[in-house]
Amino acid sequence: MATRSTTDLPALELVARETMAGRVYAQLRQAIMSGRIAPGQLLSLRSVAEAVGSSTMPVRAALTRLQAEGALIDGPGRALMVPPMTLELLEELRDVRCALEGAVAKRAASRMTRAHLEALQAIFDTMNAQVEAGDAPAYLRSNFGFHIAIYTHGASDLTLATIQNLWMRIGPFLNLVAPDIPHMRLSMVAHRLIVEALWRGDGEGARAGIEKDIGDAAADLRERLQACNKDGAQASA
Repeated sequence: MATRSTTDLPALELVARETMAGRVYAQLRQAIMSGRIAPGQLLSLRSVAEAVGSSTMPVRAALTRLQAEGALIDGPGRALMVPPMTLELLEELRDVRCALEGAVAKRAASRMTRAHLEALQAIFDTMNAQVEAGDAPAYLRSNFGFHIAIYTHGASDLTLATIQNLWMRIGPFLNLVAPDIPHMRLSMVAHRLIVEALWRGDGEGARAGIEKDIGDAAADLRERLQACNKDGAQASA
């Protein structure tokens, strides 16, 4: 049977490059990664549709996709929610993130131009102001932007997608530690080390700063989870 050229295709209507479901998905995904959706917060079709000004159909598609990726699980009342965090999973995420994100930051150190570094410095300065103002939600958004601004220059699309998937699991739980101004200040110490290393073109220094940032946050979160587990055990006793 003879094949036909692609020029023989019938007339087709142009399709928008980004559907409504895709836009809703992207917005929710970024909100999860940047910690804007906190653990325990319920996401229903109606609440999300009202928040984004959409019908429930594209919202359902977006939520189903996020659930398939493991970013959301079934919650009470037919709503969805962020999966719970365990101490074992926290340690695994810490180790994997340190290895992967540290390696990517090291690679980025030799690839970032002065313009890239100036843009990163601007994010860092903004974060400092947000910490001192005690604006945790804004800080979490900037923190995500800070890391992505580095990883974009040290990772392929495939690796960057892997990093973002890891952030979908850890991002919501940064809400448990970010409202603590001392934690945010401690995190800025690591961020300063990262920025200074990148300005020097010091890949190992950038890796060490990333590992410190991830490790410090994991240690704080571990304390919070242990305290919650202890309180829960006492309440059920």
